[in-house]
Amino acid sequence: MTRHPSLTAAQPIPWGWNRPIKPVALIVVGGTVLLIWLVLMSVSVWYFYENWEARLTLLKQPVLLRLPEGMVAMAEVSSPLQTRIDMRPLVRIPIKQTMSVQMPDHLKAMAHIKTTLPVDTSVTVEHVVPVNTTLNMQVALRSWLPSMPVSVPVTLNVPLKMTVPVKVDVPVDMDVAISGELPPTLNIPIDTVFSVRPHVKGVVTAHMSSQTAFRLLSPIEPFPLTIDRASLSVPFNLTFLKQRAP
Repeated sequence: MTRHPSLTAAQPIPWGWNRPIKPVALIVVGGTVLLIWLVLMSVSVWYFYENWEARLTLLKQPVLLRLPEGMVAMAEVSSPLQTRIDMRPLVRIPIKQTMSVQMPDHLKAMAHIKTTLPVDTSVTVEHVVPVNTTLNMQVALRSWLPSMPVSVPVTLNVPLKMTVPVKVDVPVDMDVAISGELPPTLNIPIDTVFSVRPHVKGVVTAHMSSQTAFRLLSPIEPFPLTIDRASLSVPFNLTFLKQRAP
């Protein structure tokens, strides 16, 4: 007995990696992978040429140097200078300051004084004055008798007390001995100019430095040079990614 094809068991549907790939999907996937790879390679090459550099060391490298016309440069010349100095210059030194001076000794001096001393004061006098005299008088014994002269000796002490105002200008002309003690510290102001002539003698060594600017008017023939040692760093972007101006 033969079985009908419609009656056979159903075949399983393929899925995952077992699914058949269509040609269009294969082209799309391949193009996407190729595009991503090109972008990554372009970014890597650009980063490499922008950030990496080549380093090399030149030893005893002969070169020819040509200076361009119109080149402006600045040259600095430095040379030592030695000379001998023997001179006596006139130097004026102004001094304006306050100096503290200590003088512990006593001061003794003779001073001549000639002046007028005004005196305005009051003098009080208190004294006992002795009086010894004879008193002469006329004494009448009776009214109808004539007067007779009488001399009486008098001896007594009279107390005297009075205040006398004195206002006078007294001329003074005399020599006076002065002695005293100065303060421990004296502040003496000094405002003067000292003129001195110091003797300057010796050897002076100096370095003179000068700068000279120049411009090259016409080109000169290249001249040979030798680089003893030089370390160079050459960026990779100088090759073909960037064009240098001529």
